[in-house]
Amino acid sequence: MSNKHSDQVFQISSLDVELQEFILQMDSKLTTHSTISRMTLLNFRILYMNHLLSKECSTSKQFNQKLKHRIRSEEVHIKNVNDKLKHKETFGQKVADDIAKFGGSWTFIIFFILVLAAWITLNTFPLFFEPFDKFPYILLNLALSCLAAIQAPIILMSQNRQTERDRIEADNDYEVNVKSEVEIHLLHEKLDYLMESKWQLLIELQQLQIELLQEITKHSDQEKN
Repeated sequence: MSNKHSDQVFQISSLDVELQEFILQMDSKLTTHSTISRMTLLNFRILYMNHLLSKECSTSKQFNQKLKHRIRSEEVHIKNVNDKLKHKETFGQKVADDIAKFGGSWTFIIFFILVLAAWITLNTFPLFFEPFDKFPYILLNLALSCLAAIQAPIILMSQNRQTERDRIEADNDYEVNVKSEVEIHLLHEKLDYLMESKWQLLIELQQLQIELLQEITKHSDQEKN
């Protein structure tokens, strides 16, 4: 009874198409009309599972290498805006930035108010010496005009520097956004690959394992009988 069951044969055409193709590739002497024993079929199933796993490992490796290559091809060098501007900064630009910074501070406003108050007081009330710029304070008007004439181009130079900073920051933000979009796209691509390929592979391997267990169980029961 045991020999009868152990000698049970299966026609290759009755197997799954993928398994048929694998068996025919492994043994060119066989055809779809050939028959194989139970143990031979079990061995072929095990070999087929190993083949699927090996193939999937190779495919995953190639896919990961492809992703790495695409990420490197889209690599973005993030720039430090401050370092880049300091590298190009001249003495005149530094002075212009410092003057513009001081001119836009409360320190300058308070200092300017105190100077104006002192000038007007000293030239209106002769407390310590004879006023040198009596009303209508022509010298004061001239000094203020000169200050405004000098301060305007200095502020413009500082604004040009700020414009350059904004442009570099905008370029940097654009490159970072592009890199983020590329990485998100690649992540979606990898998830799609895992869902489509890996899921199908898991189902196929599970089916093979179930069939193997069934065959082994049958063989074990037959050996007992």
